Amino acid sequence: MLITRQFGADKVVAHDDALRALLERDWTRERGGLLAYFPVNVGNPFQALLYSGLDAANLTPVPTHDPQTTKQVALALEGSGLDLVVHLHWLNVVLAKAKDEAEAREASKRYLGQLDDLRERGARLLWTVHNILPHEAHFTDLEVELRKGVVERVERIHVMSERTQELVAPWFDLPDDKLMPVPHPSYLGVYPTWMPRAQARQQLGISPDTIVFLLVGRVKPYKGITELLDAFDTLSEREPGRYELLVAGPPGHEDETKAFKERLLAHPTAHGALRKLSDQELQVFCKAADVAVFPYRRSLNSGALSLALTFGLPVIVRDDGGEGARIESSYGILYGGEDPDGLVAALADARRLLTPEARASAAEAAERHAPARVSGAFAAAVRHWLDSERAL
Repeated sequence: MLITRQFGADKVVAHDDALRALLERDWTRERGGLLAYFPVNVGNPFQALLYSGLDAANLTPVPTHDPQTTKQVALALEGSGLDLVVHLHWLNVVLAKAKDEAEAREASKRYLGQLDDLRERGARLLWTVHNILPHEAHFTDLEVELRKGVVERVERIHVMSERTQELVAPWFDLPDDKLMPVPHPSYLGVYPTWMPRAQARQQLGISPDTIVFLLVGRVKPYKGITELLDAFDTLSEREPGRYELLVAGPPGHEDETKAFKERLLAHPTAHGALRKLSDQELQVFCKAADVAVFPYRRSLNSGALSLALTFGLPVIVRDDGGEGARIESSYGILYGGEDPDGLVAALADARRLLTPEARASAAEAAERHAPARVSGAFAAAVRHWLDSERAL
């Protein structure tokens, strides 16, 4: 038999895939069901990692891509006695295509109405808070209203940072009794990590003695790209030839990003691979670096930070984001985001992280959030929620 597509990858046949998943279930086990989720991010293994332990909860994850397809699945399950958990992810897609405020308001109303339809058909709603608000929000007030509406409708809210309630509080509230805390998984076992540091540096033409900083992931203004390059220049002027900066990831189309790209391309000791990297290329940059830097202006959860720790990279992180609470001094440096000299001082202090012990500590942090552990905790939390609600 010729395999022409991957399960769940094609939105057009997502409903058929969900029904196929039902047919393949082990009906001799305890009561279970499906976990339908949308939107689907095929370029990031986060969802696959989070759901990899769901069999322990007797739930089958099914990518349904959008509310309409999910409603079809809910209709198919009506009266079956099976659980249907609907897991909402990134809400920025709801208003992303709106050309004006009227369109945005209508899109928000339509989305919340679709959630109401799903609830009426027995779906149990769960939302993961990935970001405080979209990084490029055009209708901030409506984005806030949307999140308030989602909070009202969902039964559980998955938070990955212990600071989530605090950081979203200026815009919307998360009730204590709805919270489901499970951390972001690391990417252990996902990407190749075999390449020695010396070989990675040889491929990039970097001296063995140079201190190398890394910014990895999408290159966007909210990540503090201008502040990073300014701080790197200040540090390099103090000690010429001592430092290099690697920027690895696809750039956005913002004016600030274009200006950053122009500076980067003309820079003697800052280098960019401004594209989506293959898994093989990714390990070259992560293995060549000494310290990963995250000067994000506003951040709640960072997959790029989890990626850096996966490669045993010590990190520099602003202290006012969601990730700051879990960074340990054994492998990380926290700096004040409002301090104009904070990032420069943090980069200069990075020398203390250039030790095998710091790298081992970063790797241990990734191991604590290994996919098997996190997915197991997520499955247990979902099963406890469903069973406790049923017992009432």
